[in-house]
Amino acid sequence: MVGEGTPAIFVTFVLALVGYVGLTGVVVLSIVRRLPVVLWRGVAVVILVHVLMVWAFRYGWQFDLAVRNGYAGFAMFHGALACILVSTVVGEKRSRILVHIAFGIVTVGALGATFLYDVVSAYRIPVILCAGIGGFFLFRAYVLKRPAA
Repeated sequence: MVGEGTPAIFVTFVLALVGYVGLTGVVVLSIVRRLPVVLWRGVAVVILVHVLMVWAFRYGWQFDLAVRNGYAGFAMFHGALACILVSTVVGEKRSRILVHIAFGIVTVGALGATFLYDVVSAYRIPVILCAGIGGFFLFRAYVLKRPAA
């Protein structure tokens, strides 16, 4: 990989964790009350910067490195990014749905990454906690159809 062990890679993946914690918080808040649009837009910017930094410092803007694990994963995660970005400019109902979909996709990737890649293995516990918290609130809202409050 391009840039392994550099400070840029460290910052790139700290932003990933900050973005995922923020995404989890927004998911929870969107279930217990109104979607916090200003907070969500800030979190979306952090996530976008993370993705741009991955492209720059991990892949060196090389498409073949971005798809090294397959086109499906590439499409899925860039689809999640599209959901995140679109959700910042649509109405609250659609935004909430897009945020919840993106959380599910990002959670699968984040959990897998913390077990597969040394560069993010230190984030395993916080990612598992966020996945559990967000998953619990989504399960309660969609499967049990109960309000969180």
